[in-house]
Amino acid sequence: MYEYHKLCGKLKPSEICLVVEKYFEGEIVRKFHMHVPKSRLNNDARINLLRTLCIYFSNVGAETIVRRHLNKRGKTPVSETLPIRTTYSESGVLRDYCGTNTIAWADWVFAPEKFRVPGEKKI
Repeated sequence: MYEYHKLCGKLKPSEICLVVEKYFEGEIVRKFHMHVPKSRLNNDARINLLRTLCIYFSNVGAETIVRRHLNKRGKTPVSETLPIRTTYSESGVLRDYCGTNTIAWADWVFAPEKFRVPGEKKI
């Protein structure tokens, strides 16, 4: 099942669409939207970038930034990792995202032959 939630109509198979939205006073506000060439971000860099964007737009302090980079091997200080979740945005597209009140995501085409095929129905 595909999400079809807030998909960028300008997404191309050769790009990654990066978006950050923030929940603020009962509204969701788009803070950032940019397309970059897929060849410029490998998987690890894309995941690190999403976490960094989420932290940046969350306006948190230095201690929270440190805790969000710690692994789970100790108790002090407590880690606050930002897990990455992956969903199917539409046929041929994956979305990696993280965050809660501030959400960063990247949509990218993993199967160009299935991406926006003419006549395909959205479920």
